[in-house]
Amino acid sequence: MKSELRKKILAMRDSLTIEEIAEKSLQIKDRLINTSMYDEANHVFTFLSFNNEVMTRPIIDDCIAKNKHLYVPLCNTQIKEIVLCKFQGWDKLKPSKAGILEPVKNHIRIVNRSILDIAIVPGAVFDRNGNRIGYGAGYYDRFFNTLSKNILKIALCYSFQVVDSITPSKFDVPMDYIITENEVIECR
Repeated sequence: MKSELRKKILAMRDSLTIEEIAEKSLQIKDRLINTSMYDEANHVFTFLSFNNEVMTRPIIDDCIAKNKHLYVPLCNTQIKEIVLCKFQGWDKLKPSKAGILEPVKNHIRIVNRSILDIAIVPGAVFDRNGNRIGYGAGYYDRFFNTLSKNILKIALCYSFQVVDSITPSKFDVPMDYIITENEVIECR
């Protein structure tokens, strides 16, 4: 069931044009940066967008302009774990074997997750209760389980990625907020 829903929604996402992705991503960025949770956050974690995910570069650029401390993921593929790294500039990133940007090995500054205020994350499918279907490898579920409860988990997605209901597994960690091009959904 989860894999079928994931496949269906990702096929819809894959059909978006570059123009649609850019337009929707800017709308999502504007919704995010106009929230008090973002405005008050000093330490921000965000994913580095890949394929047709919501583009995070405008959010990263906004964090830099506002002098926020910014952190990005480095995926340890051996143990399927996300390592939190200080963002040190676009020129300090390179594509991983999977094609996802990540910090260059000699420019990695690993930091403690407890300093985060918000964690901005991707996913394939969500429901209005904050339940999430990821991409199937479990990286973010393990990551969420290591975060303090007071760190807000904010998912970015397109409106068609929000469905009526998802049955969570015992390992799934719900989002606190979901932001689409149309709305900010409070899930807590």
